Amino acid sequence: MNKALYIVGIVFSVIFLILSVGYADEVSSARWNDYSYYSYDYYDSYNYYGSSASDLTMEAALWSLFFFLSFIAIDLLGLIKVKTKTTKILSIIGLSLSGIFLLWNFAVLSSPGALSFDEVAPAWVLYCLTMHVFSFFGLIQSIKFGRKAVVKVSKPAVVEPKDLLDS
Repeated sequence: MNKALYIVGIVFSVIFLILSVGYADEVSSARWNDYSYYSYDYYDSYNYYGSSASDLTMEAALWSLFFFLSFIAIDLLGLIKVKTKTTKILSIIGLSLSGIFLLWNFAVLSSPGALSFDEVAPAWVLYCLTMHVFSFFGLIQSIKFGRKAVVKVSKPAVVEPKDLLDS
C-alpha cells in the first residue's frame, strides 16, 4: 500500500505541474486580453470575450486545493506506515511545505482578483518538483522497508531445547 501511495504521489506531482503551468499561461493570457483586446460595440461600451483572469484563478486554486490535500494525506500516511528515518524527515518537511502552500492557496482563494494564479505559479511549480522528489525517495524507502520486513518475517525462530517447558 505504501508503494502505491508514493506512486500516486509521483503521478499527482506530474499532473499538478502540468496543470499549474497550463493555468498560469491561461491566466496570463486572460490578463493580457483584459488589458488590450476589447471590442467596441454599437452602444459605446467595451466587451471582453473569454474567461476572466479571476475566474481562471479561482478554478486553478480549487484544483490546487485538491492536490495540496492529497499530498498532505500521502505525507501523513508515509509518516505513519514507513518507519525509516529518511521517510519520517521527508514526510515532516513535506507536511510543513504543504501546510505553508495550503495557507497561501487560501489567500489566493479569498481574493482571486488581487492575487492571480500566474503570480503564484512559479512557487507551485517548485512545490510540484519538490513533492515529486519526496515521493520518489519515499517510494525507494518504502521498497527498502518492505524488503527488511520480509527478511525479518522469513527468518524462522530457533528454539533451544532448554527454553521449552517440560510437558
